Amino acid sequence: MGKTQKLEQVAYLHIKDQILSENWKTGFHIVEAFISEDLDISRSPIRAALSTLADEGYVDMIPYRGFFVAENPPKIDFVAHRLRYELIISYRMLDQMIKQKVKGEDYKALLEEKVNAVRKAYDEKNFDDFLTTSEALLKTILDLGNHDFLVKEALECSRTVMTAILERYRSDEPTDFILDMYPFMMYLGDLVRLIRENRFNDARVLFEIIFNYLKTQLPKETQVAFENIDSYRLA
Repeated sequence: MGKTQKLEQVAYLHIKDQILSENWKTGFHIVEAFISEDLDISRSPIRAALSTLADEGYVDMIPYRGFFVAENPPKIDFVAHRLRYELIISYRMLDQMIKQKVKGEDYKALLEEKVNAVRKAYDEKNFDDFLTTSEALLKTILDLGNHDFLVKEALECSRTVMTAILERYRSDEPTDFILDMYPFMMYLGDLVRLIRENRFNDARVLFEIIFNYLKTQLPKETQVAFENIDSYRLA
């Protein structure tokens, strides 16, 4: 998958997220210049993403006027969509870290502080703290890519996904939480180590492992929906 394809994918998922979350309602005029500024990419991949979304029924293209949110855009599993969007943003941030020659070792103390906070919430079976500390760790890692807008988008996606996962543990036995989240905790520790060692390409692989594991903790219908998101699939 080339660079243009990646940028097109980010634009596609961002626009789709705005429509699915109803931040952009029917008839909303989608302005390419605003998206270009938010995502820090050129208009060409944005225009290509809009064309695909028009083919899928999410937007209408009106000649000489531009693109507008369609009256009845398709409905898909929102959690599955946000899980994929969060993964793609994570990839984008890792690319940024490589491009900007980030030195992960400079953030060793901060990363350790954040991952230890997640471990503490996990040990105490404190679901609310587990959610907030997991988000804080994700933010710390993605912030190294220096793109505030996409980090904000990733955190919104993370809250949607993790809330869906944690909801069932509020009524189930806490032991289930400890067993189910143990691999996730191990992966987080490995991810922090890779970031500290500047192994960003290896971190990309581990991000995929983490997100695929989180997928298995979601309802079956969401897992199927995640696998069936065809447009701009991962290479």
